[in-house]
Amino acid sequence: NEVRKVQSALAVLQRVAPLLQVPSLMRQHIENANFSLVVKAYRKVLVIDKNHCDVDLLQYVRAKAGEAAQDARQDLELILADETSSGKSLLDAIRDLGELLELLEEEEESKGEGTPANKGVTTPRSSGQANNAPKVGTFTIDRHVICVRDYPPALACLFLQTTHFRSLVDKAVAGAEASAERIFRGDGTDNASNQSSTGGNSSSEMSSAGASSQRSRDKRWKFEVLEARVDATKSAVTLAKNWLPRLLQIGLATQEAEKRRMARLHRRRKMSLLSATTSSGSISTGENESSEGEKSMMSAHDVFKTIVNPALTRLVEHIAYCSLGCANQGSKVRISATFGRGSAERLRVILKSPLPPTQTARCALDLAELAEAIQESNEGILAIRSIGDDSEGTKITYHSPLERCSQLTNDAVIMIEQRVCIYSFDACARKCSISASGSGVFDGDALLQCVQKLSDDLTRSEECSKEIEKGCYMVSQKCCEGLAGYVKDRSDAARLRVVAECANALNTTIVDVVREVSYLTNGQSESLESNLSSVISVLEREMFDVFLESVKRNVSACARLGFIENPSDQQNKKTDDSAPFPPYLAASFLTIVRCRAQVERALRDLRRAEGTTYQFLALQTASDGVVENICLELKSKLNHVRPQADVFSIHLQFLISTLKKYLSDDILSLASDTRRMLLSASTGGRGAGKGMGNGPEGLTAVENLERLGRVYVMCLGE
Repeated sequence: NEVRKVQSALAVLQRVAPLLQVPSLMRQHIENANFSLVVKAYRKVLVIDKNHCDVDLLQYVRAKAGEAAQDARQDLELILADETSSGKSLLDAIRDLGELLELLEEEEESKGEGTPANKGVTTPRSSGQANNAPKVGTFTIDRHVICVRDYPPALACLFLQTTHFRSLVDKAVAGAEASAERIFRGDGTDNASNQSSTGGNSSSEMSSAGASSQRSRDKRWKFEVLEARVDATKSAVTLAKNWLPRLLQIGLATQEAEKRRMARLHRRRKMSLLSATTSSGSISTGENESSEGEKSMMSAHDVFKTIVNPALTRLVEHIAYCSLGCANQGSKVRISATFGRGSAERLRVILKSPLPPTQTARCALDLAELAEAIQESNEGILAIRSIGDDSEGTKITYHSPLERCSQLTNDAVIMIEQRVCIYSFDACARKCSISASGSGVFDGDALLQCVQKLSDDLTRSEECSKEIEKGCYMVSQKCCEGLAGYVKDRSDAARLRVVAECANALNTTIVDVVREVSYLTNGQSESLESNLSSVISVLEREMFDVFLESVKRNVSACARLGFIENPSDQQNKKTDDSAPFPPYLAASFLTIVRCRAQVERALRDLRRAEGTTYQFLALQTASDGVVENICLELKSKLNHVRPQADVFSIHLQFLISTLKKYLSDDILSLASDTRRMLLSASTGGRGAGKGMGNGPEGLTAVENLERLGRVYVMCLGE
């Protein structure tokens, strides 16, 4: 019998051996922070019925497992209250603590909630909790006292983390103010110097070196305050980017837990109503009381509305103040100061002033990232709403708690990107003006690169369309002013260079710029091309008109008849076949050829806006000037040229036939009238004009002129 008893006892011990190991396993898992295995191990010991089990050893095992479960609960609560915990660890802790609380419900009903938690401590976290907290599960965060055990795990975690976020926002604002004040006190010493100057002769004893050192310090602290604003902006944006997704994950978990809790409550109430017969009154009363308690508890939507939204709004206002300082001129948005209201006047001026271009560009990137993060959170938070707001009507009219933050961030991004546009085009205008006035170059590529860079940097380009259009116009205007300054005290070659630069800009660069701006602003800058073309065309026309006036002056000086010989002096000269090419025609053709070469070298085959080439316009002006001057001189010297009227009529006929395609209608009419005048004034039978006119001898003379002047004819050909 004794042997059988021993064998039976050993068999029982072998069967319960896994249960006996549960407390030690739970301690190991707690040390390793593997709470899902703690919950799994604790679930095993629940098979021990503490009310009907007479084995003291098993009762002891269950008690020790319950103590380990309470310690695990404290550790999980510490994880929920830790601001450095990752989002994944928080979600895992919420899940594990929820499952653990479901298993502890029976234990907590039979015992006081604080009794097992206040027993001996086995983990570092629970040790800190027991020594520092006045009540188990109570945490103090920046004067806000939160008891985790008053709420479900997900809601408690949301309370704790949002309180941490609110505290970090307050610290960020206070840190920015402290940094600015420290810089101002360390380098801005005007107050001390003003006080010491009242002491008599101390101000007069300051040396020039000391004064320059003071001025240097005064400048340095201003730059350092501006850099501190940039650093504060970056740190605040980082805070928002790190915490918003974290809070959103916890909020979604809280929303799901809230739905599950309400579903369980509804199911219990339904089951109680079905099973209740005579005693249903007391049961339903308890359920109604619990239902009222559930409904009175704050939801995730309420937490975001009452805690997250004010804290995030303050953070966004702080970021806008640090990065912008003040609103843009004409903007309806107001930038409120988040710190420095009681600071010195000089410091407040620097805090409210716009940042320089480099710092503004850096802050613009941070603000764009902030706007993207808030927009994503704003879209994700639409899933977090009160349980009663799930109907179709409320979904349509639902407004996110972060709507105002999103709008404020969007306004700040628009303002700072407008400043980026202004600064970028201002720098481009200075560069292009220097290049134009120094080298005579219309640097349209710099303008195109500026627009392309803005296309990569801007996120609200459509709202910056006015600044982009004004900036492009300003750059073109500065280029034209620089080119106008370049041609001062310079020759016609400089003017033709400017004309060529303007023509290239009108035909190529401006077209590319307008196309890029149209893509950038979604077609909102419809008048940009006409504005840019008008400002460039004015300079182009002005420069080319000045060149044409110079051509006219040169032609009037070269196209002269010169000395006119008497017929008696020509009797001993060579015959017409061996006569030289007329000098005044040679001089006139050389002037035209020189004009053509000058324009061709500078402008090549460029065309004006109306389609006519610059070369044709220059040749037309030169040809008109030559023929007009010769005709007018022939008319004024008709009495002197009468003996040689036939010769000059042949010359004029050759001139018209050679330059016909360049001559205007008025000049052709003038030349025809002059030639008829010469033919009517011809001597007919005397002098060098004998036998000439419209007959064969006149044709021979024209052919002779074409032979002698074929070089000029070839130069004026295509």
